[in-house]
Amino acid sequence: MFLEKSGRLLFRWRSFTPVPLLIVAGLLAWRSRGPASPAWLVAGLALCVTGQALRAWVLGQVPDGTSGQNEKLIATQLNTHGPYAFTRNPLYLGNLGIVLGLCLIAHDPLLLVIVAALFAVQYRAIIAAEEGFLRDRFGPQFDDYCSKVPRFWPRIRGHPADFREWDWRRALRKEHNPAAAWIALAIVLVALDHQRKWPYAIALAVTGAVWLSIKGWKHRWLKGGFTEDLRRRLRETAR
Repeated sequence: MFLEKSGRLLFRWRSFTPVPLLIVAGLLAWRSRGPASPAWLVAGLALCVTGQALRAWVLGQVPDGTSGQNEKLIATQLNTHGPYAFTRNPLYLGNLGIVLGLCLIAHDPLLLVIVAALFAVQYRAIIAAEEGFLRDRFGPQFDDYCSKVPRFWPRIRGHPADFREWDWRRALRKEHNPAAAWIALAIVLVALDHQRKWPYAIALAVTGAVWLSIKGWKHRWLKGGFTEDLRRRLRETAR
């Protein structure tokens, strides 16, 4: 099926597909720089924080081998607990919140429409590929899950027995890079609307320092892990 084949390709390269979009978004956002209603910023930040919270919830409670930044479709088990009891694609729903939130911060309606349309096209194909993979792997179990939980927009209902322990350390290890990226981009967008740039330069510096601290904690830099991490990255670059 064309949709599934396209989805597998997009899944593999989904970390890079935003690059051309960022170029277009930058050109569109630049034309709308300047003062805007605070409602744009408040609504945008609310969406970004909600999307990030959803992603952190997912990655802090799912087992390894099911969700993450993988290049290939993998699933050691079918996730049906926590956020997956409300929507079959909570990570992508979180992504949508962050992306649309940044568009609101940029306060450009045309950018918002274009990004929403491209997001829908890309992730519809990716979801089709994932559903085909999961149906082949889990069969009737996946079909039963699909009959109870919507594909994307959540169905709000209580599942007290579905919740598992949330590991904030795992969520922080998984999400510090994406969170730092959208926070930095939001700061830049707001800075471009104002004449005085130094408060936003300080905010960027603080964001970078926090990100670096978390990176050091993750790789145990203070316990001798810095050189090991550096060697690993150099080996990966040389491949």
